Amino acid sequence: MVDNRPAILIAEDQIFIALEAERILTEGFDCTVEICRRDQLSDALAHKSFDIVVLEFAGNPGEDFHYGSLARRSGAQMMFLTAADDLADVAEAFPDVPLVRKPFNDTDMRTYVERLLVGKRSG
Repeated sequence: MVDNRPAILIAEDQIFIALEAERILTEGFDCTVEICRRDQLSDALAHKSFDIVVLEFAGNPGEDFHYGSLARRSGAQMMFLTAADDLADVAEAFPDVPLVRKPFNDTDMRTYVERLLVGKRSG
């Protein structure tokens, strides 16, 4: 039996943030959710295909662009979670990627994920 539910990967170094995002996603969508640290992103993407990658944007340009590029090359839709204030670099490099500020609320998170899932289905 094939699982056709959307697969979402949360790549976030703060476990409590990742668990809260997982709760919001599993309560709002019929999906599978996996969690990894950002430094495990490449390995996670090598072993499974994901529809959406929810990626922590930590404010370290070199690392953030590296991980963003990995997620983009995987073919997944992407969304950033961030507590950073200066977002000019991310907006320039990834202008089409939704950005959710931490701490986030359920409604914002669900709205962005719904848009990404619709984009994935039509894309």
